[in-house]
Amino acid sequence: MSGTTAREAGGYLAELTRAAAAMDRAAVDAYGDLLFETWRQRGTVFILGNGGSASNASHHVADAVKTAMVKGQRRLKAISLADNVELMTAISNDISYDDVFRFQLESYAEPGDVAVAISCSGNSPNVLHAVEWARGRGLRTVGLTGCSGGRLGGMVDIRIHVPSDNYGVIEDLHLSVGHMAAQRLQARVAGESANA
Repeated sequence: MSGTTAREAGGYLAELTRAAAAMDRAAVDAYGDLLFETWRQRGTVFILGNGGSASNASHHVADAVKTAMVKGQRRLKAISLADNVELMTAISNDISYDDVFRFQLESYAEPGDVAVAISCSGNSPNVLHAVEWARGRGLRTVGLTGCSGGRLGGMVDIRIHVPSDNYGVIEDLHLSVGHMAAQRLQARVAGESANA
């Protein structure tokens, strides 16, 4: 893993603050709106990533399904493709780790669903393969990137970029993106309930 590191807490927090201020807030809101659209259409959101981004994928799912729920309303269907260790290791061992997410999308996804790819570098081969497959099969795509954005940034419908080379800062803000999108989803579902 390349990237910058901070020598003390103050430097880390300064970089976190700078990167957060430079993010595209409209893109984050668009992600929340896409979650809402997917909820309305009864679609499924698939979230994927490696390492710390795998943890973020799981956390995004927890917030989109549980935290964003509105009493009396059905919940969003969201799945982290990083959570089934048995399936991931079987695909990796028997086929290729580069196909670990694509294979799962092939098994579960339908046109109109959403694939959310989280990659600090934007260049993880298994993430890129999954997004290429998703785009060719009618899924809408979201990419959360950092560093230069890599190839992923130019492949997705909604790009949420953290302009930093510090992987901790990038992952912290990717986690915050999940919180913001889930809260927007909840507000929009609650608004739908109020207007029903």
